[in-house]
Amino acid sequence: MRLRRRSKGQRQSDAGVALLIAIFALLLISVVAIALVVSSGTDTALAGNYRMATGAYYAGVAGLEEARGRLLYKNPDYINKSSSYNDLFPPGQGTNFQLNDVLYIINPANSETVDPTDSSGPYYDSEYFSEFGIQITSATVHTPSVTSVSPMGGFPGPMFKWVRINAITEKALGIDVDGLHANDGITLLYYNGSGLNRTSNGAQALELTAFAVMPDKSTKLLQYIVAPNSLQYVLAPPPLQLNQGFPAALTLAGNGVTYAGPDSSGFYVNGNDPTTGRTCANPALSPVSAIGYTNSADQSNVVSGIPTAPVNVTGNYQGFAPPPPAAATPSVGQVSLPPSLQKPSQMEALIQTIGQSADVVLTPTPPATTVPGSALTTAASGIWPTIPMTIVVNGDLDLTSWHNTGYGLLLVTGNLIYDPDAYWQGIVLVIGKGTITGSHAGIGQFNGAVVVARSRDPLSNAVLPDPNLGASSVSFASNMGGAGIYYNSCAILQALTPTNFKVLSLREISQ
Repeated sequence: MRLRRRSKGQRQSDAGVALLIAIFALLLISVVAIALVVSSGTDTALAGNYRMATGAYYAGVAGLEEARGRLLYKNPDYINKSSSYNDLFPPGQGTNFQLNDVLYIINPANSETVDPTDSSGPYYDSEYFSEFGIQITSATVHTPSVTSVSPMGGFPGPMFKWVRINAITEKALGIDVDGLHANDGITLLYYNGSGLNRTSNGAQALELTAFAVMPDKSTKLLQYIVAPNSLQYVLAPPPLQLNQGFPAALTLAGNGVTYAGPDSSGFYVNGNDPTTGRTCANPALSPVSAIGYTNSADQSNVVSGIPTAPVNVTGNYQGFAPPPPAAATPSVGQVSLPPSLQKPSQMEALIQTIGQSADVVLTPTPPATTVPGSALTTAASGIWPTIPMTIVVNGDLDLTSWHNTGYGLLLVTGNLIYDPDAYWQGIVLVIGKGTITGSHAGIGQFNGAVVVARSRDPLSNAVLPDPNLGASSVSFASNMGGAGIYYNSCAILQALTPTNFKVLSLREISQ
């Protein structure tokens, strides 16, 4: 077989094709490499943008949460701690923002100036106009602005620049809350525990708007609608008035209730809300009964427990006068608790509700069967007497030798052993076992209201079957001292200060 030899020209031609193939392969690889680089850069940019956007979002939420927390009276950084904004936060009355009232929390970085009212600045609040139809410069902006507490220990906090706090209207929210299609831009909105309304029913709802700016200049504008989450909605739910939720200075709820009072001339149970020396701006309520009972069959049990000999102290039980021909004193009458608090299961639900938002929960430590009064002082150390607290005692509480003053709401699920040298400003609920006992001498008194109800079997501690509460009782030694129990709506209101501000809605505002 003869082999065909390629010419020199043919070999050079083949070499040129190979070069072209190599060049095309290199170009293809280069294109793929460039595409990968570009794709990687895009992914990195997208991830960076997402990271910044997410950071801005959470910075805005941090601003909203700071503002929400500082609306609480019991917060150490309460907005009105220095009483600079009493017109917006009247003592003992929640909030009182009028239409176009605005308060800012500002969070400048280093020495920068954050002024939401400066239209030429980088942090101008242009959103206000879209909600209320006027520029922020025409609103009533309260000064000085509140400074954020988010930077801690020299480290910068979340990068929100300001949070605006103001009242709201239907027009501002773009929501028709009552179905009247009014788009009302004048009437403020309130929250009654179940929804917003324009009838001043409940607590004032507020709008919190936060503006956050990240280093790459990406921004977020977030908004909460909040309202106080108060135990008043449980203990005196709208439309009930306060004296319907607390219908007596001392209320004995249940069936077969008993009362035994001391024969001391200095011990009073007084249902007259004081008209002088009030610690809140609310007007005094109409007189309530000194002692109220919920079952008409228990009248004699209560009246017979008020001593008439050796000292007749019936005149010390003052308040709402029973209708003639009954004498004005003792002021003892049948009352009703709110419909949501008339059964054992409802009282137990109240215990759970209060416990979930309590500042302190105390339980006897085995083998002890009672919580000593000293535990109250330890739990409230550094807080009383300036801030009311909600304290729950899961068991018996012994106030013997507790010569102190408590502020707020005290819930005892066992027996309350009362030392008449103790003072309490607020509400005392003895629910569960539903018994109060007391002896000894003393000069203390309770200002506010006391409610006693038996929702559990006193021996087994099992919850009683609905619908009837058991036989609650108050039994004081005949020689017990103390000044007694005085109805005081201001002390009751202060004990019902909001446990938190409930978030009704959250939205992100497009810019």
